[in-house]
Amino acid sequence: MKRSIGIVLFLAALFSGCAMRSGGAAEALRGGLTPAARNQAEAYSQFLAGTILEQNGQFDAARKAYEKAFRLDPAAAEVALSLASVSLRTGKMDDAARYAEKAAELDPGKTQALVLLAGIATSKKNYDEAIALYRKVISVDPSLEDAYLYLGTLYASIKRYKESAEMFRALERVNPSSVMSPYYLGRIYLDQELYEKALAEFQRVIALRSEFEPAYTSTGFIYELMKRPAEAIKAYKKAAELNPHNIELRQRLAQIYVEQNALDEALGEFELLVSLDPENTDAYVKMGLIHVEKKRYVKGSQAFRTALRSQPKDLKVRHYLASTLIAMELYDDAIAEYGEILKINPGDPDAILQTAYAYSRQDRMATAAPFLEKALAERPGKSELSLYLAGAYMDLERFKDAEEVLVRGIALSPDRDDLLFTLAVVYEKQVQREKMIAALRKTLDVNPDHADALNYLGYTFADAGEHLDEAVALIQRALRIKPDNGYILDSLAWAYYRKGKTRQALKVMQQAVQQVPDDPIIREHYGDIYLKLSSKDKAREQWKRSLGLDPSNEKLREKFRKADFGDPDLLQPLVKPKGGKKRRQ
Repeated sequence: MKRSIGIVLFLAALFSGCAMRSGGAAEALRGGLTPAARNQAEAYSQFLAGTILEQNGQFDAARKAYEKAFRLDPAAAEVALSLASVSLRTGKMDDAARYAEKAAELDPGKTQALVLLAGIATSKKNYDEAIALYRKVISVDPSLEDAYLYLGTLYASIKRYKESAEMFRALERVNPSSVMSPYYLGRIYLDQELYEKALAEFQRVIALRSEFEPAYTSTGFIYELMKRPAEAIKAYKKAAELNPHNIELRQRLAQIYVEQNALDEALGEFELLVSLDPENTDAYVKMGLIHVEKKRYVKGSQAFRTALRSQPKDLKVRHYLASTLIAMELYDDAIAEYGEILKINPGDPDAILQTAYAYSRQDRMATAAPFLEKALAERPGKSELSLYLAGAYMDLERFKDAEEVLVRGIALSPDRDDLLFTLAVVYEKQVQREKMIAALRKTLDVNPDHADALNYLGYTFADAGEHLDEAVALIQRALRIKPDNGYILDSLAWAYYRKGKTRQALKVMQQAVQQVPDDPIIREHYGDIYLKLSSKDKAREQWKRSLGLDPSNEKLREKFRKADFGDPDLLQPLVKPKGGKKRRQ
């Protein structure tokens, strides 16, 4: 009840009451109020005080004022209804129901009390009781639109869609221009996944009121479900025009753009989001990820740092930031960031691994290895850790340590082909040829399509001039898996060369050089083939290229001299390619 209405009611009751009981206002002024009139006046005073307190959010004080008013005037249905309302606001559900029942008893036509009782029954999941109350409201006042809405949504919530639709159609008969009827019909069709029917209802809403934003939002949501992103975007954009501050809308638009890989458009929506909600950590994170995807690492790192200001212990965001710093080659900063992660989660395996990786990028493998040792000690069954630690030991030329780590890892995970293959490489480094071959065969037992193992074993046989038919077969299998791999092509050419198929070797080697033009071993093999074909000038050119790439190849330097190709010491070194010696992998 608004204050002005309350005052009017109070004055009307005061003067009309006095007139009826004492012969008019003049008599009241002469003789004063009767006790009953005084109670009624005080009741209205307390009621008005309660109304003001309730409007100001002082619900407990308002409740006390209403209770005093009701004690003074226990026949006042309006006071009982206000008591029910404020009791509901303060979580006193049973009191709210009791006062609402009293209000309905005092004034059977007071539909507000019945609606309140129906709402309480719904919250208690007494659905049949709530339905009966709403139907009673409609019978008392068939023009009350809210009753149809409440009952229709209640039916929908308990999956009684037919009765729900009947209520919304009844509402439309009461008020044909109301958008609520088609809007809620659309919602119940949406609940039933009747998307075309739902769309038709939302179009009716838009025809009735083109600025009704929820209809566009619901339309966009349906188009999303129907995998029609362009139409979803169009609907959401219209909704956003009508309600530019709707955060949920901006999030939906941004997400669709991300799914469509329209990253610049998504970024624009996320930027709008953070302008509306500066504490939206998720938006900053996604902005950071988009910047990183676009290789805008500085902006990405800035977005991640902003997100971390409000969520400093968010490990996922810290990982994003640290990996971005690695991409920026800011290895010290990345190591520091992973250090923060390890303070929060000391056993974080990714942080340990990436810290080791950052050290390795600084050529600090001696510092990286202890991190991996610690990680493996804490998680001995983690095969990847065995692999990474073995790799660190290999870089440090601690081959025996690498072997021991791999053997333990294989004992725990005997079907890990990557561990078996790496063990074969370690055996080769230790010049343990038979063990290397056994490890390669075991790798192929586990994974017959391991292209690197096929190539490695085939090349091993070819280089030794043994099992040449098997060597060719192994390498051809590898080539079927990786048809454009220059190193595998070189292995096949070398196997043909060993078999005496020099012309065939030359043809394959030409393909290998196209794929890997700057590998010293491939160039040496190329020269060997030309020399076998008596093409000395071409052989010299290829050996010259090889020595330019790897001047330390003493065997080739000796071959160069014996072929009377000149003094290799006078050759100009070339830029040595990264990874040139890892030709078989």
